[in-house]
Amino acid sequence: MRPLSCKRLLHCRTFQPFGRLHRAVQVRAGSSIVTAWGAYVGQFASPSQKPAEIDSGAYPLEKYACAAPTRLSLEKMFGFNLADAGFDVTAVGAGVRHAIVSFCSPNKDGYTSVLAGIGLNRCHQLGARGSTSPVVTRIAGKVNQIACGREHSAFIVKGSDGTTKVMVCGNNSYGQLGIGSNEQQQQQQSLSGANRKRVDKPQLQAHVLQEISAMENILIAGEIPVKLQCGMDHTVILTSMGRVFTMGWGSDGQLGAGPKSTASFDRPVQVFGLGNIPITDIASSTDFTLALSTDNRLFYWGNAEYGQCMTGEKIDQVLVPIEVPFDGGRIAGIAAGGCHALVLTVDGRVNTCGYGALGLGSSTVSLLKTSVIQAIKDIVFIAASTDRCLAVDSRGYVYSWGLGNRAGRLGTGLAFGNVHVPQRLDIDPALVEPSLIALGNDIALMAKPINK
Repeated sequence: MRPLSCKRLLHCRTFQPFGRLHRAVQVRAGSSIVTAWGAYVGQFASPSQKPAEIDSGAYPLEKYACAAPTRLSLEKMFGFNLADAGFDVTAVGAGVRHAIVSFCSPNKDGYTSVLAGIGLNRCHQLGARGSTSPVVTRIAGKVNQIACGREHSAFIVKGSDGTTKVMVCGNNSYGQLGIGSNEQQQQQQSLSGANRKRVDKPQLQAHVLQEISAMENILIAGEIPVKLQCGMDHTVILTSMGRVFTMGWGSDGQLGAGPKSTASFDRPVQVFGLGNIPITDIASSTDFTLALSTDNRLFYWGNAEYGQCMTGEKIDQVLVPIEVPFDGGRIAGIAAGGCHALVLTVDGRVNTCGYGALGLGSSTVSLLKTSVIQAIKDIVFIAASTDRCLAVDSRGYVYSWGLGNRAGRLGTGLAFGNVHVPQRLDIDPALVEPSLIALGNDIALMAKPINK
């Protein structure tokens, strides 16, 4: 599998920066704000949100797309008034052509979460069956994190009994849900090396939201899942003890399953070679994975044919984690795009490498070693998807760059066009919470709880 469309970055015209800056938004205490742009979100625009003026040119937006950040009507999405019912936002996730937002409310038994999914749902990646969005699902417990891939989604859920579990839904054709290839295998297979199930003949497998019961067999006493990342067709799980597990499509080595291994697995497999290296962060969105250790070492595995591995060379497949010789300072954050990677340092600088959405201007679209993006500074958050990137600075200003399309996914207010240098978006900094930002291929979500 290869990234979707990086090479088109060279062949599209560049637009001038969007001129308008943020508008103040008045909201009552105790409510939450969800802002979005890109595919499908227009049908949920708040009635008070004036549509942005769009320069469509020869490339009109696709139906329901929003090319500028737009406040969403939560009542349209969920079908009831969340604030009146005591629900607050807890997590957002965005994949290739779908996105999910979760709200949670305490009750006598613990917590109840309600999920609203928008976009494509061919494989029930929104959590339940449904041919039109939104798809709304209620579950017991509190959803603390959401990650979305091409056609699958994963959730970290804290149950009312205090346990923390991973729940998944969507396409399992490559084993990316980690539940086995069918219900019988899900019940009978353990995660010992001898019983790992290799997926050789993919067939479409669509699943509604369910728990990865096999996690019970790999977590040791006191260990819980703390972070999820979804590539196109694989899933990465980080635990509280710094262990990393992967499952799903492995043709480019994105599972890190071991030397000479490009197999796909339908159960979580511990990443080869990291057993004695505690990991504190992970990143993936397509077919490679980044990991940051507690002692600030950076590791890479998966596809590296565009030089996004930051080692100064192009490598078709990195099958086991390699340490990246990064000398740009102490690392504060990592992000994995399609053909490019980002590294954020503690001094607020963003380092970029690979091909495509580098943020260094139209004349620089390929790098084999990292270079600092000079156009932005004091950055505290970074995100990357197939062909684009997002950054937030210490003031709460949001910047976007990369390859545009008819979904308006860059959020610049333009219906089409590439942004080669980070451009500030029209978002009120007061509505930006870095822990509640999700950047998908064609959809972006941002949420902010408003204190009571």
